[in-house]
Amino acid sequence: MDEDEKIVTIVGSILATEGAEFVYAGKDKACENCKVVKVCHNAKLKEGRRYKVCEVRKTKHECALHEGGAKAVEVSETSMTCVIPTSQATRRTRITYKPVCDDEFCKGYAFCHPDGMEEGSRYVVLEVLGSYTEMCPKGKKNLKLVEMHNVPT
Repeated sequence: MDEDEKIVTIVGSILATEGAEFVYAGKDKACENCKVVKVCHNAKLKEGRRYKVCEVRKTKHECALHEGGAKAVEVSETSMTCVIPTSQATRRTRITYKPVCDDEFCKGYAFCHPDGMEEGSRYVVLEVLGSYTEMCPKGKKNLKLVEMHNVPT
């Protein structure tokens, strides 16, 4: 997907603010009889991917899932920040993502398992942000903090 491609969808009114990010979770049973289900669950949205609200439209809809209703928005896929081995941390490199560590009690767990990233999926390194200096409880060393994006499919 082109990084600048905008997708029209519908999100809960609380989430409908420019800059808000979410991971698309797919259709819920409560959506089956909704009149705007095809817009809300736009065919261009991919389950498990992270999106950012770029623009909020005035259109508001009743929603069985979201208290306060839902609004039409334009979203685009967004990048994610994570920790990877230094050997993979080169700008424009495509990698198959594998979390560095699986210790759920680690302070850096969110960087090893960012929302919207799936193990085994392909990503491209957009930017190397620097060395990751937190001590890994599993003893992993030579780690870099990077910004990555899904490889277009």
